[in-house]
Amino acid sequence: MAVVPVILFHAGIAPFTGGFIGVDVFFVISGYLISTIILNEMDAGRFSIMRFYERRARRILPALFFVMLVCILFAWFWLMPRDLKDFAESLAAVTLFVSNFLFWLEAGYFEATAELKPLLHTWSLAVEEQYYIFFPVLLMMLNPFGRRAILIGLIAIFVFSFALSQWGIYNHPSATFFLLPARGWELLVGVFASIYLRGHSTFTRTIHTELLSLIGLAMIILPIFVYDKSTPFPGAYALPATIGTALIILFARTGTFAERLLAAKPMVAIGLVSYSAYLWHQPVFAFFKHRFGSAYFEDAVYLLIALSLLLATISYWLVERPFRRAATLKQLGVSMAVCFLMVIGATTTFLTVIDENYKAVPSYRWALEHASPELISYIENRDVGRECANDIQAIGLKICRFGATDQEPTMVMWGDSLAGALLYGIDQVARENGVAGLAFITNGCPPILGLRNTELSTCTPGTQARVMEEIATLSGIKVALLTGNLVGAMTARNVLIDGNPTSAVIVGHKMEMAMKTFEMAGITSLFVEQGPTFDAHVAEHEMQRLRSGYEKPQAISRSSHVASVAPTRVLAGAFDDYIETTDLYCNKSTCPSVDSGGNLVIFDRNHVTEKYSLKLAQLVFSQLK
Repeated sequence: MAVVPVILFHAGIAPFTGGFIGVDVFFVISGYLISTIILNEMDAGRFSIMRFYERRARRILPALFFVMLVCILFAWFWLMPRDLKDFAESLAAVTLFVSNFLFWLEAGYFEATAELKPLLHTWSLAVEEQYYIFFPVLLMMLNPFGRRAILIGLIAIFVFSFALSQWGIYNHPSATFFLLPARGWELLVGVFASIYLRGHSTFTRTIHTELLSLIGLAMIILPIFVYDKSTPFPGAYALPATIGTALIILFARTGTFAERLLAAKPMVAIGLVSYSAYLWHQPVFAFFKHRFGSAYFEDAVYLLIALSLLLATISYWLVERPFRRAATLKQLGVSMAVCFLMVIGATTTFLTVIDENYKAVPSYRWALEHASPELISYIENRDVGRECANDIQAIGLKICRFGATDQEPTMVMWGDSLAGALLYGIDQVARENGVAGLAFITNGCPPILGLRNTELSTCTPGTQARVMEEIATLSGIKVALLTGNLVGAMTARNVLIDGNPTSAVIVGHKMEMAMKTFEMAGITSLFVEQGPTFDAHVAEHEMQRLRSGYEKPQAISRSSHVASVAPTRVLAGAFDDYIETTDLYCNKSTCPSVDSGGNLVIFDRNHVTEKYSLKLAQLVFSQLK
């Protein structure tokens, strides 16, 4: 019930859009089992924290190190340098039990790029490991004061953790998803189930146990099919799965339907290998996508699931069981020390090679022989952005001169990284037209007053307020050109406006305020509509196409792109001119990532290439005439 939904979710199988709740099921089970072991041993007066850590090490480390060592081989031969660097950092983070912090800082769990991280799933193991460090110590501190003190202390922590989780899903969603303080309450649900059963251990099958255990099953199963990546999570949305798991633990007594279902041989068989299955499935999926591409993944997904379960079975019999049951403490210690040194050695080697001679990486050597210079430059993120004379790092603001720089500016451009990509073309076309201007670029921070990106410390209401102040000091400005990810600004969970959750209405109001300021200053305002957004990094996808031979260039339907930007078109009235760009990027049916001439349109997921930056700039200046 924990591992299968997660595997199906990561496999992208359509009905299981909420399968990520399987991790929450596992948290509750873990909280229940660990607290039961500790409390029983404390009651018997034989609890040893060192023996506890030994058992946890036997349970977690051998299979984990085995998977990591196998991953190292595939990473070296299949990953591009940038991905290999990320993988090396994740190896170190997993080894130090802090991978949840690394993935929190890198990207969200539901980002499209996350599926390409072979060790992404270890974030939940890091949460578990951190729980193993703190929870026994907490119980040892509270135990001398009696069971009542333990219960009161745990309830206080539960309330704090749940409140933090509920607040965090709207204010710091990525940190809330990955970090223990906002996840601890889920583990405590299992702890409370353990404490309750200690005083009610004589349950038998009754109509109440039958009903409550069935409700528990339903509370786990329904979110699997109802939730999706847009669900604010965890917070209150994690309550059904966690409470449902607790109900099964408490009331799935012998003879109930839930007990008979979960005790069925296929369920038990998967349960036995569930830890190894969890470890294997993400690397299998991610490495396949790196080598053969995401499109072909859909055709091979069921074979890859079967491969994950096969590898899990092998790991269970050859690694998990021997180390848990047969290996001596000395054998365990020596083996894990050797594995630790091998992982650290691989991490150091990878980072050194990438830093000193990244062209030695096998996948990159292949790329040099087969890929175009343009594709390689975008893989390396070269020639994408422009250096700016004025870079105010504290607020994430870059101020760039463009066009006929020997003249006084008559035009300003204001926007996020989409404006940064457009700047290449605007600079050249403005120069051709004898126009001088200043660009105000705030990466990750769309041009909306009062906006805060909670995942980016440099994007606060003060960032865009500073832009307006800078523009106000300029004289002779006739045109203000704006562009940015308004769709994200209207819908993203990590966006707040004036401290409140964002919406299309609020964004529209803020835009009208800013444009009225421009109107009063005699400045004509234009907004350039954003282009299509693709699921995967386009340049990396094209590299996959070269290597695999199976892929086609990414494309989205014209209708879906138009639907995605429709909320921004509603705001067209706030500007003097709103420049629709669909015809630039799309044909009658699709919006391709590579045009009919073989040119990349977008180089990552949503930023235009230099060629299309020029085309977009020409479209803008044609509207100005």
